[in-house]
Amino acid sequence: MTGEPVTYPSLMHSEVRAGRILNAQADDEVERFRFRWENRGLALREDVHRREALVATTRSAEHAGDHLYGIYAHAELGEPDGEVLYAAQPQRFTWSLAPRLDQNFGGPDGYLYRLMAVLDAEYRTDRNGWFSGQLAWTAFDNLDEYEYIADSELPRVRTYIGDYLSESSIGIENLQYTRTAKLGDDWYAMGYGGLLEMMYAGAGGELLYRPFNSPLAVGLDVNWVRQRDFEQRFELRDYDEWTGHLTGYLETGIEDVLAKLSVGRYLAGDVGTTLDLSREFDSGVRVGAWGTWTDADDAFGEGGFDKGLYLSIPFDAMFTRSSRDRADIAWQPLTRDGGATLNRRYTLYDLTEERDLGRYWEEHEGAWE
Repeated sequence: MTGEPVTYPSLMHSEVRAGRILNAQADDEVERFRFRWENRGLALREDVHRREALVATTRSAEHAGDHLYGIYAHAELGEPDGEVLYAAQPQRFTWSLAPRLDQNFGGPDGYLYRLMAVLDAEYRTDRNGWFSGQLAWTAFDNLDEYEYIADSELPRVRTYIGDYLSESSIGIENLQYTRTAKLGDDWYAMGYGGLLEMMYAGAGGELLYRPFNSPLAVGLDVNWVRQRDFEQRFELRDYDEWTGHLTGYLETGIEDVLAKLSVGRYLAGDVGTTLDLSREFDSGVRVGAWGTWTDADDAFGEGGFDKGLYLSIPFDAMFTRSSRDRADIAWQPLTRDGGATLNRRYTLYDLTEERDLGRYWEEHEGAWE
């Protein structure tokens, strides 16, 4: 069975539920269930379950060990052989309308908030390509209290944030086309263009090397961007720049800490390094902190470098309905122009997260609940 994980955060959970259905439908001569996982057209891995062991575990927990130790996960994905028994029609168009709360606290203006209704839509052109867009309407806010504008000797690539937030109550936050490709066994690529975020439009691409179940991955992204008009429609301002980074990802093996180190050129043309350290807990909650040092360090003010904290909470931990969506909360003491990065909507490291087995084996017990 080939598919994309869209509901359950745990692949083990998805496979066990699918295995029960397959067992009820498959002919007696079928001995193994093979789950071939992909995301946005990118082949990621294959997990193989022995049918006999899976069925025995559904009847008695005594057989859970036999099932667990009989599972085989690997990344060698050739073209599947045999007859296609069923092919679901692709769901090309999807949309959602949901509230969103943007917050900023700890800065000179105190607590700032913006409560919005966000319309999110996507159209899949094929397995590897899709259009995506977000339209945001501000219902309530206190952005009239946003007064602090930092002094800057750099191009104002982020310190116009107050103008973007207050100029219009409705704006296009994202409207882009994205396309992916798998270039080899461990190589992935992605290209994109359009209105990439609230403040910038442009085009870019990313290349990622990520061996299967390896603690190390390396990525490179290159982007040309132009600043958008404050009303967040289709008009553009005069400022444009090349930006991009070489990024190394390392699962340290210490308390589930992920380390990301990026070196490259930022939106204001400054060059430097960003270090990001985060830890994911058993609940799926991720807590992290980052710091950026560039050749514009004199422009950062407090501490001579940019920094921030963030918290990512899975909806699956808060609601009874399973979901892969997350709520993100970030804290940054000041908005500065130095060390500013492009807020790309998609990254290959996130799209290929299933290349890492992670807690896959530990999730076996919970999959039968």
